[in-house]
Amino acid sequence: MYSKRKVQERLDLAREEFGFNPAEWYYSTEEIDSFNAQLERQGKLVYDDVGKPSGVINLTPADAEFIRHNQVLVMCDAVYALTRFCYVKNEENIVQRFRFRIPQRLLFDIICDLEERDAAIEIMILKARQLGMTTLVQLLIALRIIFSYGVTAVTGSADQQKTGEMSRMLLFCYDMLPVWLRPTSTSRIESERGRLLFGHLASGVSFQHGTQKHGIATGSTPTIYHLSEVALYDDPVKLIDEGLWKAVHASASIFGILESTGRGNKGWWAETWYYSKANWPHARMCPLFLPWFCGVDIYPKAAWLRIRPIPDGWLPNRDTQLHVAKCNLYVESNPALRKHLRDFEVKRGNLRPGEPWRMPREQQWFWEINHNEAKEKGNEPSFLQEMAGDDEEALQRSVENVFGHEVIESIDVRRERSYTLWGITGQSIEDRQEPPPHYIDYSKERIPVRWQGRKEEQRYYWELVPLKMSPPPREHEPEDVANNLIVFHPPEPGMDYSIGVDTSEGKGLDSTVISVWSIGKRGQPDLQVAEFASPYVNHVEVYAFAFAIAAYYGQFMGQGRSRWPMPYLTVEQVEAVGDVCQGQMMRMGYPYAAVHKFVRLDSSPKRIAKQKRSQSTKPGWYTHGWSRPILTGNFVAFVQNNWAEVNSPWLLEEMKEYEVHYTARGREKMEHADDAHDDRIMAAAMAVFCPQDLRLLAERAKVRHVHTEALPPIDMGTYGGHTINLSSQRQTSSINLEDVLWYGQNDLERFTR
Repeated sequence: MYSKRKVQERLDLAREEFGFNPAEWYYSTEEIDSFNAQLERQGKLVYDDVGKPSGVINLTPADAEFIRHNQVLVMCDAVYALTRFCYVKNEENIVQRFRFRIPQRLLFDIICDLEERDAAIEIMILKARQLGMTTLVQLLIALRIIFSYGVTAVTGSADQQKTGEMSRMLLFCYDMLPVWLRPTSTSRIESERGRLLFGHLASGVSFQHGTQKHGIATGSTPTIYHLSEVALYDDPVKLIDEGLWKAVHASASIFGILESTGRGNKGWWAETWYYSKANWPHARMCPLFLPWFCGVDIYPKAAWLRIRPIPDGWLPNRDTQLHVAKCNLYVESNPALRKHLRDFEVKRGNLRPGEPWRMPREQQWFWEINHNEAKEKGNEPSFLQEMAGDDEEALQRSVENVFGHEVIESIDVRRERSYTLWGITGQSIEDRQEPPPHYIDYSKERIPVRWQGRKEEQRYYWELVPLKMSPPPREHEPEDVANNLIVFHPPEPGMDYSIGVDTSEGKGLDSTVISVWSIGKRGQPDLQVAEFASPYVNHVEVYAFAFAIAAYYGQFMGQGRSRWPMPYLTVEQVEAVGDVCQGQMMRMGYPYAAVHKFVRLDSSPKRIAKQKRSQSTKPGWYTHGWSRPILTGNFVAFVQNNWAEVNSPWLLEEMKEYEVHYTARGREKMEHADDAHDDRIMAAAMAVFCPQDLRLLAERAKVRHVHTEALPPIDMGTYGGHTINLSSQRQTSSINLEDVLWYGQNDLERFTR
């Protein structure tokens, strides 16, 4: 009853059944309102004890024919039923007849597309707030249970209160139907654990919620479900995976919607989104992301603009420019959204037919004002979750990030995107740690790595084995590069290199990480050149990997222009148990002069220098309550001030989840999220800070390297997570970037038009 073809099929069946063509009897809203007024004026309505219409009497044959036509039409055509008989309360709490908003039309288009293909309609909606998704879905469910036979539906939200609010939308729709169209319910319980049943139709809906202890729809077999704010459910695995979905079996009669704003990039909701986005149409749920700016009717409202008019000569700030550029590109890559937004602006006279959509100037102003307020309040992550321009923003964590959203985004723009993957074989590398044969790229040459210490027996040999890059590793999945040496920049003559090593138990939980950086000279930033990480290499085995990588990057060092004879080596000794790694490498002949010496930095400069030269000073890095903030705090400052350039996307993923937490005494504490790791951060911090722990920051700031900022990178392929096409083929769009983006004041008029 959604797509044009299905509606026509139902109309044809009705014509055969009733002997008249319903398609000839589409009534306007004015005709329906006139008929209702006529019944009241002629005294044909019967009222109950509280004054509500409860029935009709003394109908003429023409009256009965009008009613029959509409009863048939609402069972055949959902759009007719929605726009003629469904009432809602708008954002100002004014009761009005339903009208499609742009986000609602986008969802309805996908519903039509799935129905057209006789597929189960199951959609996962990641969205901004107040886009009308819950309203539309509740109305569609109301139509199915009121005007269909044998329908079992279940709806619910995150908790009992939210479920109660959600259920009132459906009940309001039922109550507002004309009495001559509304069937009598046999059971109605208005509460968050209530229901609405029609016994003579064997149809009904029950209301459940995300804090209940048993699975949703346990003991029933629903064909319709709608769950809202799923990201806040207590145990979605038990409630949905093991409860609801076990009772719902794919068929053309299934209508299921999961919807929510983003609440971080971990947990059931985010993981289900990522899986559906990557695997549709082979995944169960069709993923749909709806950005905030498609709510053109409320973002912003005219009343908001009257209080906050756009100043003459206003120019969007850098944050707004980046956000708008991202939104413009997303619209250009999404045909359905582009069509609806462009048509809307053409009707308003803001665009000429054929012109590309650009975010309207008032929406840019609205976003900037609210974004500035959120930043001032320290609430930027939550703001971006609910006013997201893409799914990455929607799924970011709401806890304050240590590095800051702008810094993370800037790093992602600048980082090196080309790299090679290598396995390591040779001295003391166990067979189980060598790359499997089917991962090896036999078309490329292996790289021999040799080390000769001062003693004759200190002679070792390794090989770097080239690995296949097809399919490319997923940059949010560390497992894809486990046991791989990721090389962003090979060793170069004249460079000073530093290596940080953070070890683990190798049991598949935390990772052993070897982070390699070049130390910048003459105002240039430190640069991440390589990274090795594995949850399967333990603290006893890692020395061979660390030595092989150090020998590879140290091949040009020790020739007169380097500060150290080999890469500066820092191994964590307390939390990561790096004693074995450091001890073995030094016994193999690793130069003591290139090993970090741990000193307290609150001593006098003369005493610190003496301790650094002393043979009795402990080598390595020792993480204590007082030393950890020094290490991580300096790394954060280096990154924020462009003194250190991160290239690893897997390190960047850890940085996204490195958060500001607060102790019981209210003190700030930097640490990873509960479900995340910081192994790469610790290794990188040691590689960057330890060789420069005595360097005067004021002097370094004088020669700070300043980047020329760039706009975000662009994936021009059609985003599979937003397509309304069941086909697995991916389409590409031809877009002239000069027409999509601007960078410079001269193009401001075209950008903001």
